[in-house]
Formats: sequence, structure tokens, C-alpha cells
Amino acid sequence: MSEGGGTSDSAQNQVPEMPFRLHDMTLKFEFSKFHSILKPVDKMRKEIKFITLLAFNEWDRELIIALSVGTLAFILGSLSTEIFSGGNPDIVGLEGLKEVGSLSFFQMLLSLVAWVWFIYLVWTKFPVMRVHSISLMLMWNGMMFLQVLFHEKNSEFPTNMVLSDMMSGVLIILVILFFTYFFWKAVIETRDLHVQIHHVHEDVRVMEREMSEHSLIGWGSLLVLWLLTTFYSSWSGVHYIAQRTDPNSFYYIMHIISGLLIVPFLMLLIWYPQRMLGSDARISTAAAITAEIEMKQGGLKIDENAKCPECDQIVELKRETDGQISVPCQSESCDSVFGIIGTTCKICKEKFPSRFECTSCGVNSPYIDCLPDLEAW
Repeated sequence: MSEGGGTSDSAQNQVPEMPFRLHDMTLKFEFSKFHSILKPVDKMRKEIKFITLLAFNEWDRELIIALSVGTLAFILGSLSTEIFSGGNPDIVGLEGLKEVGSLSFFQMLLSLVAWVWFIYLVWTKFPVMRVHSISLMLMWNGMMFLQVLFHEKNSEFPTNMVLSDMMSGVLIILVILFFTYFFWKAVIETRDLHVQIHHVHEDVRVMEREMSEHSLIGWGSLLVLWLLTTFYSSWSGVHYIAQRTDPNSFYYIMHIISGLLIVPFLMLLIWYPQRMLGSDARISTAAAITAEIEMKQGGLKIDENAKCPECDQIVELKRETDGQISVPCQSESCDSVFGIIGTTCKICKEKFPSRFECTSCGVNSPYIDCLPDLEAW
């Protein structure tokens, strides 16, 4: 959450207090006791614990419903009598749909409706992550499709695999990895910009502490774990179907078990960045933001409505595109001259102040306290 913002009587602008912080997390057992090289593992475990506990503490009824709908959609699509019986491999396309039993067909329609409902709930609950949530769903479907391609000519995949038969599947993997990297990079760089803008401080140590508090190592680990889970779930499901002559129920059971983890992981991946960065953030890479600034000729508006924390009197300041705060020069000889806090005015040679005195209530406060709070930490 923004710690330097002003207060407001409006409930809409109030920031929910964090029940705990990342630095409050402790581990009962640390691998770093064996060797210091394992310290990153402990850091990852600590952050995953923080994300999980925060989700348990803050997920409301709507998020639980979305999670339940997504899980139900997966179960309805996976548990089918057509899958148990093996189906008829000689009938495909529309003819295959005509041969599906009435119960299985109705179950398939229910699964489709549940998936549409799940996507709708995600879109309404996570406005910041709408595009990326669709990307994750497409990547999940891509994982399933590439497994079909891998098993098309080799039902024993990955046994006896031939590289020439895998080119289409490998291409899909590369596309999925590209989208994953873009998603990860966008969240990371938006986090960096968030800290630079909302947690700017003269003391470098404070900035470093805030960056540590906003660490995304655990979130990145969940992203990798989600990719591995979707890959394995897709492989085990397709592998079970491919073994029509000698099906092994173990693969089908593992497909269900691993698949049940995909929806919670997906929701954590899109919930946590929005919780950290706020519902007003826009997840984008630094290159995309720079391009937009250039297209708008520097007119990108990042912040507005700076007010006195005591009386809500409008305070005159500007937020630069790199997150730094520009304030007016206090010298009477300088009219409408703005500059970055701490720098020297080119006209009167005085430094731009970091504090201001409100003309309405007379309170003397740091300029950073005038910036509005966001639903973030």
C-alpha cells in the first residue's frame, strides 16, 4: 500500500490495512542452514507463504465463487463417460459430436458455460489483469494442443520421440514461452515503476526496503510452477487418451489431480500483482510505456489531485513520467517555475523544497503526503 499518501474521509479512498507484511514471514525450517547457496530457496518459500496466507486472509466471497466455478468447469470437462469408455477413434468432427451420449453432451455444454462464467468473473474482478488472464487461458489451451500434436504420430511420447515429428508442438512451446516472458516482464517492470512513483524517498535504504517488500520472486516461482503443472496435466490427459489399446488409469488420475491445481495457481498469478500495484495500475513493459510517452509527446498523465492531508486543499505539484515529484519554487522572484525536489532552481539558485506549508490550514507536511492513496502496498 502507498504509505506516504494523505488521508480522506471518503471510504472509497481508504486503503485496506495489510494484515501482515512480507518481512513478518518466518520459516520453521530453513535450507540455508545446510549451505548459504540455498538462501534463495528460503526466500522463495517465504514469499510463496506470504502470497498464500494473504490470499486466505483477503479473498472474499466473489473470489471464492470464481475459484469454485473454474474448478467446476475443469471437473465437468474432465470427468466424462466418453473418456472412461475410450470413445470411437474412427468417428471425428461433427459426426463424433452426434455420437456423444446425451448426458456427456449436456455435461460438455455445462462445462463450456462454466468456463465462460469463470472468464467473466475474472474480467470483472481483475480489471488490471484482463488481457493477461486471457493470455494465461490461451497458454493453458496451447499446452493441451501441443500435447495432441506430440502424441499424433507417437502415442508413447516422450518415449521414441522423433524431432521431425515435434516441430509444430515445439513452435507452440516457443510461443507460450514468449507470452510467459512478456507477462513476467510486464509485471516486474510495472512493479519497479510503482515503487519509484509511490515509494520515492530521499534515503536509498528506505527505497531498497520497499523494493524488497515488493519482491516478486515468489510470484515468479508460482508462474513457473503453473507452467509445469499445465504441461504435466495436459500431457497425462492426452497420454491416457492416446493409450487406447492399453489405457493406464494412473495418467488419468494424475491429469485430474494436477489439473485441480491449475485454476488456483492462475487466480493467484492474476490476483497478486493487482493487489500489490493497485486497481488503477496498468501492467505494461517499460518499453511500451516509453513508446506511449513518445507518441503523446510527454503528455502521459500518471498522477492527479494532490491534496493537503489535513484539509484536502489542492496542492500544486507535478508527477514526472519517471515517478519523480516536481514542486514550485518558493522564491517570490520565480513565477510558475517547477523542479524536482532537492534540485537547484536555475533562476534563483535555491533548492526546490521537500515540504510545503498549506495556505488553508497552515500545516507543514512533506509533499509526498499529498499524493492520493491507492489500493496497493
